[in-house]
Amino acid sequence: MDIHEYYRILKVSEDATLLEIKTAYRFLVKKYHPDRNYEKENDLEMIKKINIAFEVLSDKNKRKEYDDLCLEIQDLDSNSQKENEVLLKNRNENKEKISTTSIRKKIAIEKSRFKIIVEPSLCMAFGSCEILAPNVFHIETNKMINPKAVVISETADKFESILDAAKTCPTKAIIIIDRYTDKQIFP
Repeated sequence: MDIHEYYRILKVSEDATLLEIKTAYRFLVKKYHPDRNYEKENDLEMIKKINIAFEVLSDKNKRKEYDDLCLEIQDLDSNSQKENEVLLKNRNENKEKISTTSIRKKIAIEKSRFKIIVEPSLCMAFGSCEILAPNVFHIETNKMINPKAVVISETADKFESILDAAKTCPTKAIIIIDRYTDKQIFP
């Protein structure tokens, strides 16, 4: 995950108000909506990104979780690999209740060649991804309403396992992008 990617997509600052986020969202939706721009193929992808960013940043709790995750990634990036391993080992020794946020924070998010995204609007949390690549995907079972699959590490399993997991998703909610070429590998 690129730090503060959602803020960049909506073209707002990290301390933007809800009104500023809504205004930016409405402007960008009008600009990129497929009904207005027939010849642009990338607009559909951009609309998906805008919707996901707005879904997270417009919800107070999701935004706080996202900001916390971004801060955690910055902290992990600033530490050396050895310090990260010690930090993660110490955290794992503390027997705390595991939530989606704590899972994300406990695993050092390393950049892999492939960017793995779970499209929340498509995810139905069937669980096949978690079965085939349990170190990469996690189903938010603690959510009573509308649970989703989340990526907890892009590098924890072999690429073949991740691709197999993506292929079994009936709604094609898992997107795999090659970071070197920016081409979408799946679906």
